[in-house]
Amino acid sequence: MTVFRPDEWVLLTTQKGKSWLVRIENAPYSSHLGTVNMMDAVGKEEGEFLETNKGVKLFLLRLTMEDYIFKMKRQTQIIYPKDLGAIIIYGDLQPGLTILESGVGSGSLCLALLRAVGERGRVVSVEKREEFALLAADNIKRFYGYSPPNHDLVVADIQHVCLKVAADRVVIDLPEPWGAINKVTPFLKMGGLLVSLSPNVGQVQLTHRELKTNGYIHIQTFELLKRDWMIDALRARPVDRMVAHTGFLTVAKKVNRATAMLAAF
Repeated sequence: MTVFRPDEWVLLTTQKGKSWLVRIENAPYSSHLGTVNMMDAVGKEEGEFLETNKGVKLFLLRLTMEDYIFKMKRQTQIIYPKDLGAIIIYGDLQPGLTILESGVGSGSLCLALLRAVGERGRVVSVEKREEFALLAADNIKRFYGYSPPNHDLVVADIQHVCLKVAADRVVIDLPEPWGAINKVTPFLKMGGLLVSLSPNVGQVQLTHRELKTNGYIHIQTFELLKRDWMIDALRARPVDRMVAHTGFLTVAKKVNRATAMLAAF
């Protein structure tokens, strides 16, 4: 097992699950539980702990992608892990693919896409708002420790962008996804999958119409609800609050328009 090193990010975690994302540097870190010297983490393994000046043990854990997504800086609503997992499976994302992403937000979806395609794959992200693009690029760099060479981030409107890309998959997270269907379709290979995430059902209806017009079949839309449970020695019941509706996922396969029209009959 590798040990923690200077400048690495670590998740300081209490036994009850409260956690903080902290960089290992020559500086103290303080919370209501006390203060620790972060350089004391150097050389320790995951699962060991630092003890605060108040005698509280804070365990040293390496952050998962889920941890990072919920703790990273953001200016937009993040895509929840339950939806990210569905995008990867229903979108059939795999190592070596080229993915066109429209709407990068704070970068949570892009992180999942980069992990799915691996070093042999490529992710091309198109983001209209420069402030979102800069924040996403910074969040991605902080997670990896460097800017992934297989990630291209283009600041442009997908409606007008000029790209040289033959994408295996297209993933859309936009306020008006139906307006992008016609623009992204030429970039998607025949037989490729398009995945769109929308919070409102009205958006989905318009997106379905455009997908059918532009030569897509096997169009399906669904939402996922996640309910956590409280388990201890005396009880086992659902928690009082749950991650319910976060968005509708629409998945469709590109074929030629003539084939799509025949499939409609």
